[in-house]
Amino acid sequence: MTRDELEELLRTRILAAEIAPGERINESAVAEELGVSRTPVREALLRLEGGGLVRFERGRGFLAAPLSAEQVRETYPIIAHLEVLAVTATGAALRGLAPKLAETNTAFAAVETAAEAHELDAAFHRILVSRCGNRRLIGLIGGLWRDILRYEHVYFADAHDRHRSALQHAAIVDAVAAGEAEIAARAVADNTTESMHLLLDRL
Repeated sequence: MTRDELEELLRTRILAAEIAPGERINESAVAEELGVSRTPVREALLRLEGGGLVRFERGRGFLAAPLSAEQVRETYPIIAHLEVLAVTATGAALRGLAPKLAETNTAFAAVETAAEAHELDAAFHRILVSRCGNRRLIGLIGGLWRDILRYEHVYFADAHDRHRSALQHAAIVDAVAAGEAEIAARAVADNTTESMHLLLDRL
């Protein structure tokens, strides 16, 4: 396993909350599990520390970084603005997304775990921006969604919040099906902004 592969594996585990926020990361255990020495594990953790996903504490070693209200306040409004831009830019092509969005939201409404909810919520939002015609914009949105993965697991752990999101998605689908890009964009912004406020209440 290369250093890059090791770093990506640890990043994925942290983002998916397989390594919980604040949980100690045992370098020796990781090295033994993956059949590598401790050196590349430490190098990968140092890189992740530079990206803010890992923290080093004297006497404890490396930990998955705790969740941060500051990151929520900084990231969610950016996602909302970029998704509004993408939906607005999609124009007449927006209506053609309605069947797939409706299908995805039906599946989303039936899930029972945070992991399933996040996967389908992310799919819903990917579909929503997929025809904006700006690959750079789609890439920026995708990167930001990846950054908040740990927070989405917290949000979707509550069944009431999953239900609330499904209703908000349904409003988005209705606007998309009607070809009302501005109404859809406002509904998308409301969905993301409300999620942010509810998350902040828990952090």
